[in-house]
Amino acid sequence: MQNKFTPKVSQPVRIIASILLLALGGWFILPKIYTPRVLQIATIMTLVTLLILGVRFVLQKIGILRALQTLGIVALIALFISGGWWVQVLLARRQPPTTIADIAYDNIRRARTVDYRVFIEESGQLVPYLVLTADYGGNVLLLREYVMDERRPVNPTPNQRPRMWAWSDFGAYYPDSNIDNFLNTEFKDTLGESVIAAIVPSNIVVTHRESLGRTGRDSQIITRYVFLLSNKELGVPDSSIAVSEGQTLRYFRGYHAGRVATLSCDMAIHYWTRTPSTWGTYSVYLIGANIIDVDTADMYQGVRPAFAVARTTPITTLTNITSGDTVFVLDCRLDL
Repeated sequence: MQNKFTPKVSQPVRIIASILLLALGGWFILPKIYTPRVLQIATIMTLVTLLILGVRFVLQKIGILRALQTLGIVALIALFISGGWWVQVLLARRQPPTTIADIAYDNIRRARTVDYRVFIEESGQLVPYLVLTADYGGNVLLLREYVMDERRPVNPTPNQRPRMWAWSDFGAYYPDSNIDNFLNTEFKDTLGESVIAAIVPSNIVVTHRESLGRTGRDSQIITRYVFLLSNKELGVPDSSIAVSEGQTLRYFRGYHAGRVATLSCDMAIHYWTRTPSTWGTYSVYLIGANIIDVDTADMYQGVRPAFAVARTTPITTLTNITSGDTVFVLDCRLDL
């Protein structure tokens, strides 16, 4: 028996109250668990909601409303939750970036007017790096925008004779190669002290030695501070003579032009990847101005270093006294 003092709440009021509560939940919870996958799910939910509402409208016209009442409520809840999440994203885009993750290329909260470059101290100068992703093993991946002026081999030949490799030399094997050691010693030492302190080790996938010379598919994981990107990460199509190393970065999805890099003088040149051709034991893939190429490991080609920093690494702006341009730098004191 219903208590006469209990206020009656109509069904529409209960529905609206439930929707508002769920929308508030989406407002506060979804931004904390954001990933590109969550974005995809939220967008799909919104599209499905619109489809359901359209079907509901049509069926309402022919008198079948009660059967779709529950389905309509679920659709509205999905619409409100995803809508609340998108409002959060749009509001976040109006705030100035404070961490390196805020300006990552694949961060949906980065306003399209905000540059995804950060300038890194290198040999006493500021050098532009692309902030490619905010989720490289949970960290932010940086890639040198310009190819280094100094060209280097992946490995020199043991006998110092060009292109004279023995099958057993395994010159294309990346771990502890000449270029691997260079990046983690000589090159790393050219970076500013605060930059070195900010770099975090990355677990990267490389082709296993046993895969070379037999078109194998085996890979291994190594830990490095500075490294080269792989074919897969650079969006190069899969090949039967190249092991899939890592995941394609969103920045490199699409046309080959996105992979092309130049010297600081804007001249496009070839640069090494860390991916070997498993057809042999001494050839490595590289990115050219118009093609994906392969060369023997002792050839001198361009180098494009990459490394990762923590998502919470602070950034600030710096204005160039000469040009007047304002750029992002890591939030540290630079005597430049």
